Amino acid sequence: MERKKILYTATTNIHILNFHLPYLEWFRSQGYEVHVACNGNPDIPGADKVFTVPFGRSPFDSTNRRAFRQLKQIIREHHYELIHAHTPMGGIVTRMAARGARKSGTKVLYTAHGFHFYKGAALKNWLVFFPIEWFFARFTDAIITINNEDFATLSSMNFPSAGKFKTDGIGINPDRLDISGYDRATIRHEMGIGEDEVVILYIAEFIPRKNHRFIFESIPAILEKAPNTRFVFAGGKAALGDQMIAYAKANGFEDRIIVLGYHPEIARFISIADIGISSSHAEGLPIGIAEIMSKGLPVVISDIRGHNELVAHGKSGFLYERASRQAFVEAVVRLCQNAVLRKQIGDEGAQYVKKFDLRNPLEQTIAIYNRYLDTKPKPDRDVQ
Repeated sequence: MERKKILYTATTNIHILNFHLPYLEWFRSQGYEVHVACNGNPDIPGADKVFTVPFGRSPFDSTNRRAFRQLKQIIREHHYELIHAHTPMGGIVTRMAARGARKSGTKVLYTAHGFHFYKGAALKNWLVFFPIEWFFARFTDAIITINNEDFATLSSMNFPSAGKFKTDGIGINPDRLDISGYDRATIRHEMGIGEDEVVILYIAEFIPRKNHRFIFESIPAILEKAPNTRFVFAGGKAALGDQMIAYAKANGFEDRIIVLGYHPEIARFISIADIGISSSHAEGLPIGIAEIMSKGLPVVISDIRGHNELVAHGKSGFLYERASRQAFVEAVVRLCQNAVLRKQIGDEGAQYVKKFDLRNPLEQTIAIYNRYLDTKPKPDRDVQ
């Protein structure tokens, strides 16, 4: 008997690799054949079949037309029981391509990892993205949000999807964060970092939304008061990363930064860090910050949707107004100069983010899936 099939889609393979492998594994444990459609390297653990689909990041990217045609053909051929779409353009293209399949009984879910329209967002975000998301909600059986603000928007704006849900993020995966095999002193030595240096870590792709420029422009002020500090940036760097490296070189602090690019072993760098930071303009519920906090590191992050669900200011971390360079610098310097405070805030933060451990959002999402899976295949092994 042919196994029932489900399809996961996202704009990039990195999104699937970073966030969704435990969810794919759950479906396999329930006897489903798991397919993934994304842009990028097709080597995705837990997937029985991976389709490389050229999703673009912008609604105006012409490659999305090709992605739509390709995905529509994939959906027509495989008769999925459930399709779960992620990322804004992955969600839009998938729901367009799945319209016919829904009429035949396929259930289509979409997780909003942070709407592009939010309190404080530019007017153009509301003018462009709000009507798009609202329109495509009519082609969605359920929309899942991962923070309180987005769920309130979803509920109050009468989005025309039948199901509206919120989960506690997507989960901190302990398997991804096992630092027991890493020796802090050895890794620091390999990276040219002194054991007495304070390492500040920012996990984020070099894209405008992550606002790396704010950090780089703040570094001289931090080094003036805390010179024994090193900044480590983990995440795809692209052209913006090269620009920031050039900025550091031009301003005389190139030796105080390490730009890693994308690296799958993020636990390796959390193991050598002392402080986590973020200057992001917008987040859904940032897993990178939650992961840093879960390992007992204090964080200094912008006071935005998603961030303010992870941190109680002054207790489990520090929040600062997005444009307040002074508040950011003061909080970072305070932590750099006080190891006791770093431990106190870090320990409190680790307790604060326990609700975001993988088990909670995984169980919440499974409960949502079970509303839409008409028949459940017999499990061939237990869920981990």
